[in-house]
Amino acid sequence: MNNRDHDHKFLFGFFIGGLLGALVLFFIGTKDGKKTKKLLEERGKKFLDEMGDKLEAYEDKGKELLKEGEELREKVIEQIEEKKEEVSVDVSQKLETALAHIEAIQERGRESTAQLRKRLFKNLPKKSS
Repeated sequence: MNNRDHDHKFLFGFFIGGLLGALVLFFIGTKDGKKTKKLLEERGKKFLDEMGDKLEAYEDKGKELLKEGEELREKVIEQIEEKKEEVSVDVSQKLETALAHIEAIQERGRESTAQLRKRLFKNLPKKSS
């Protein structure tokens, strides 16, 4: 670090120290300073109180939103369960209809096969066992 940088830093520190000293002297040693100090304290306390109130309000709102979210989640789960049962019943009915239709087709197939055998094999002699 060169000498010039050192001088600038020293002067800056000296200036800041003097400014802080003047502020302290103002707040402690003068009537206006004491009034200003008191005013700043009051405003600071008021600000902190307001922030505390806002924080509580936000916390309450967050809890309320969390509760609403839980209720919504429960409703969605309940609706899904209801729909699942409805779909299950609907699918069962459609499956039953499809199976009945398949059985009818199978029965017609057996009848057609029996008729076809009669026509094709009616002239053949029967086997004797």
